[in-house]
Amino acid sequence: MINKTELSRKISRMLISSLPKDRQSMVSVSDFLGFLADLYRKERTFKDFMLNPLIPVSAKLSYLNALREKFGLPKELDQALSYIVQLSAFPFISQIKHFFDHEVEKTLRFSKAFLILAQKIDESQLKRIREAVSKMLGRDLELEVIEDKSLIGGFVVKTYGFVLDASVKKNLQEILRS
Repeated sequence: MINKTELSRKISRMLISSLPKDRQSMVSVSDFLGFLADLYRKERTFKDFMLNPLIPVSAKLSYLNALREKFGLPKELDQALSYIVQLSAFPFISQIKHFFDHEVEKTLRFSKAFLILAQKIDESQLKRIREAVSKMLGRDLELEVIEDKSLIGGFVVKTYGFVLDASVKKNLQEILRS
């Protein structure tokens, strides 16, 4: 029997192999998987619908295909969605997204990252941070900027398997520990 991690990896690789290898397609599918994971986690009716064995697979696929079309995603996604539904793998959708994002990073030498800032910064500072971290990682970055005043100053960059914490909060915590 295949375990949850192996199944999630297999589905993420299936997605990668079936999709066009352009950044826009892969980022859009990643966003769609994130949407499905949030929907599954937060909306009880969606979760019940996907897990109910009395609802035909065709009805579930019809719903997911309609969502895919609303997101403007390629039909190549249908095979993986069908596989997820038929194997009742929806409880693993967050992990599938996680592995998919990792495969996208490897395939495209590109990372989606969160830039967490204590306060808003101008575009030139944002560009300098992006370029420095991109150079350090050896890949392009798409940054999603989040404001968190608890950092006091500085920033934190988070991506799959990498965290750079250059915040005042972290420095103060290190001083307190020593």
